[in-house]
Amino acid sequence: MDDAKKKAVIFTVAVTQFTMPFMFSAVGITLPVMGREFGASGLDLSLVESVYIGSVAALLLPLGRLADMHGRQPMFRLGVLLFAILTFLIGFAHNIETVIGLRMVQGMVGAMGIATNMALLTNSVPKEERGKAMGLAVAAVYLGLSVGPYVGGLVTTHLGWRSLYFFGMIPLGISYYVARRNLNGKFRSSDEKFDLRGSLVVSLSVAAIVFGGTSLGSGWFGPVLLIAGLMGVTLFIYLQNKTRFPLVELTLFKERRDFSDAALVQFINYAGTFGIVFLFSLYLQSVKGFSPHDAGLVLVIQPIVQAVLSPLCGRLADKFSPRFLALLGMLACTVGTIMGSMVTAHTELSYLYTMFVVLGIGYALFSSPNMIILMSSVPASRYGFASAISGGLRTLGMVFSMVIIAIFISTIMGKAPVSPESAVDYLTVMRFSLSSLSVLCSIAVLISFRSLLKRRRVAKNKLCVQSAGDSKED
Repeated sequence: MDDAKKKAVIFTVAVTQFTMPFMFSAVGITLPVMGREFGASGLDLSLVESVYIGSVAALLLPLGRLADMHGRQPMFRLGVLLFAILTFLIGFAHNIETVIGLRMVQGMVGAMGIATNMALLTNSVPKEERGKAMGLAVAAVYLGLSVGPYVGGLVTTHLGWRSLYFFGMIPLGISYYVARRNLNGKFRSSDEKFDLRGSLVVSLSVAAIVFGGTSLGSGWFGPVLLIAGLMGVTLFIYLQNKTRFPLVELTLFKERRDFSDAALVQFINYAGTFGIVFLFSLYLQSVKGFSPHDAGLVLVIQPIVQAVLSPLCGRLADKFSPRFLALLGMLACTVGTIMGSMVTAHTELSYLYTMFVVLGIGYALFSSPNMIILMSSVPASRYGFASAISGGLRTLGMVFSMVIIAIFISTIMGKAPVSPESAVDYLTVMRFSLSSLSVLCSIAVLISFRSLLKRRRVAKNKLCVQSAGDSKED
């Protein structure tokens, strides 16, 4: 691929990587205003976010497989185009049911872009420049997450919540235009058969896990859905071993240890860290008495640090061992999480600032290098699958993190609201939750360390074999 097309791929992937998280984080700010206009219940408003997450997670694997079989470029283009159109249409919705329906479909088409973006990047950028490109893509994600609430609040306050969706179409439209001009691959036929049965089972199972995990505190159906989803995943694994053309080639996990380790660490990283923002959002407002605006200024430190450092860490991964950098990142995330578990009602702000900076550095060091390991561990014909696995594990990790927190909240606080009056109990919830998340992060550190040692041992053995061969020739 020539230099112009390579830059076009990096640009369009970075724009979509920014816009989708931006819209996701900004939508949360619009919900109270939207709810008042439509007379929506709290459950309705929660569905606006959860149906999107559930739809994305449920379809990542099937769409990643279809992209590998029939073409990643057309799948990506179509996903960006449909996402842009649906974003625009939400601005015209006249009831909450329409918003929920459009968000569900938006999640489905959003999965088309998420399942293929890293695959396109990996396939289009030379190995020696891959870290830099992925660093930019990762930075775009966290830049979108960090500015979303602020810009969303600004637009909603002065122009109304509908304007956010109208404006959100603009960068997506630009991204589609660039992709249409430079990514001109077409859908192609394939001799392989698509695993429809496996796709249905895994889609329903993942959706059940997402909705069950996010509904644990809303009655009996949350735990039932969660258990049903886990049972469905077990059935899916069984079916994949019996299928000639499986949706997920389990042999990739067995035979390519680098891939399975990177995938597992990816899941644990998000499971161990995602809930921190949720916990500290409540802590700052209910224990410290901060306003939502002031709390947001503290919480934005971590994504800003990561957005600034991710491109640099990506470049470092091109020059140094990505495994070593990912290990350092997990260590920093673990330290930051342990720092969080030691917070009390009287903790100074300087301590919190330091904690979020450490977490931001950890995420930046981990994200791009681990993505390089994951994507480089599979053959080019399975880049879409690897990209989908990465996105799916990220989503499931987020849900798992919130499940852990929900268990402690329900056990320690019951149905009591988080307020200054319940601050003592909430601090107990934080301590137990963050201690548990710290244990998860520590496990990821051990896995990363083992992977690094194994890689160095393999490299040393190859060097010894090569030296022995050279001696024989002499």
